[in-house]
Amino acid sequence: MSIWRCASHAISRAASPGQGGGNLPYFLDSNVLIGYYFHVADTWGTEATDVFEDPEPNHSSTGVWAECFGDGTGGRCHTIQQNLGREFRRAIAHLKRAGSTETLLAEAESRGWKIVPLLGNVAELCRGQPAAAQKTLLAVKERYEELCRQRRCVLEDRKVLALHARAEPYREIWKRFSAAIEDYDDCEVLLDAHHVAATIDGMVLYTGDYRHIIVNRELILSETNLHDVRYLGDRIGGRPPA
Repeated sequence: MSIWRCASHAISRAASPGQGGGNLPYFLDSNVLIGYYFHVADTWGTEATDVFEDPEPNHSSTGVWAECFGDGTGGRCHTIQQNLGREFRRAIAHLKRAGSTETLLAEAESRGWKIVPLLGNVAELCRGQPAAAQKTLLAVKERYEELCRQRRCVLEDRKVLALHARAEPYREIWKRFSAAIEDYDDCEVLLDAHHVAATIDGMVLYTGDYRHIIVNRELILSETNLHDVRYLGDRIGGRPPA
């Protein structure tokens, strides 16, 4: 198997198959956009991709986009990219020091690296072949970064992801939300979702935030035009609250 085929195989094996949706438009929180963007190296990658790639229309807000991407060079995604690049460099350096894939995987798991799924598949494909593992890991890094660039292009396609701006402060709703939800940014996202749902029927908010949003689902549905609020952890097989 060629190095490029190994790289593609390692990345594809780290992803799980998706499932269909419920034929309703989605408002996507930042953890959905980030999970889709980084996929196999993100906690919510599989679930976020499953939601994003549903045939249902995808919506979000300029505020959520700014949180993810800033002005194009900043935001949470820039920080994540830097961290992933650092993990790849340290992994390659480990193999260059004649470390085995087994010791590399053990170190990555102990440090909580996000690229562990990729490293695990490289280790399985190149067991007992340190030279091959190093070449494959370099190819995996290059291939993964290319896939991220492709996904960024998809996210920037407004036919795929519609972004909505909000000027209305919704002060009364804000007061009720801020009394129950301690995270300021989450309150803003909820107002963004409400604003979009006011003009698009059946809007479903998807989020990975259990502690601030999902636990307040009844309050949110009673105060907004949202049709439903759904947790990414319930998307494929269920997952403990994060």
